[in-house]
Amino acid sequence: AVVSTQSTGEIKATNVRYEHGTVSRAKRAKVLGAGQFRGCTVWFTGLSGAGKTTISFAVEEYLVMKGVAAYSLDGDNLRHGLNKNLGFSAEDREENIRRVSETAKLFADGGII
Repeated sequence: AVVSTQSTGEIKATNVRYEHGTVSRAKRAKVLGAGQFRGCTVWFTGLSGAGKTTISFAVEEYLVMKGVAAYSLDGDNLRHGLNKNLGFSAEDREENIRRVSETAKLFADGGII
């Protein structure tokens, strides 16, 4: 994978290249059904303890009950895995957002809200 430095965005790994898959969003939409393909990102923002996780999980449950593919990428949960090496400095927060954004982009491209 391409790894960038947190502060400058420079690419560290130079022996990799982006590989384009052959399945487009349109092809995925056909598989999921034209009326079912709704991949997008809903990003809840707010202060710590404001209820973002509670609302996110409730929205996820509602969508799944309605037959819509959905998944909550909770910030605290991501810090137990993908972002476990990050703290809360300004630089780490920026890298956290970058990683979550890239992950959310992949989910949305796959037809998941």
